[in-house]
Amino acid sequence: MFSVPKREKKNKFFAGISLLEFILTMGIIGVIASLTYTGLQRHAEEQKNAVAIKKIYSVLSQVTLFVIKDRDSSVHWDLEGYSHNASELAFHYYEPYFRTVRICANDEGCWRYPSWYLSGHQYLSETEYYNYMFTLADGMNVIINVYPPEVVVRDFGVNVDRPTVVFLADINGDNPPNTIGKDIFPFVLREDVIVPSGIDNSYSCNVRSTGLTCTSRIINDNYEFKYF
Repeated sequence: MFSVPKREKKNKFFAGISLLEFILTMGIIGVIASLTYTGLQRHAEEQKNAVAIKKIYSVLSQVTLFVIKDRDSSVHWDLEGYSHNASELAFHYYEPYFRTVRICANDEGCWRYPSWYLSGHQYLSETEYYNYMFTLADGMNVIINVYPPEVVVRDFGVNVDRPTVVFLADINGDNPPNTIGKDIFPFVLREDVIVPSGIDNSYSCNVRSTGLTCTSRIINDNYEFKYF
């Protein structure tokens, strides 16, 4: 008797699909893997930024305590808004307590241009005459300005009744994206305490606006970036 040869079993996965379907399936898997990696990368970056925001908030708060102790209440500083001299004077008060590696005043070297609003519109293409800039030992770039009260209320969402100091900290220094609400975060001296921008009004913390009031949003959201 002749035995009938057994038919080879086909792989069940490949038996039911065509080559085109296989290619499409692999493509979808690749896209999902890419999205997962991108999501993980973004989460890691946001975690790193959250740590940096906590650090600069703590540094500015602690340094301010020393400045107030030595210089008396800021209500007696008699600062003038939109004045380079006022910004320089404020920095002079703070300088002994910062660990700086660069001091640029309003020259280039301590801030990366251009920098951007959260909306994608340009914020700074070059230094403004009233800016005073420096770089901390950990690589953060900082602008210290003195703004009139109406600007602080309108742009930074902090209720004040006199010209006051505003810090803008680029928490990853010269590295991108150099964007307010992503790696640039403002803090305001309200009388004798540093507060995050947007503490009284965070209306501009959205991707269609400036992002200047996002600092308080992040802190209130347990240091999560929920406004993207």
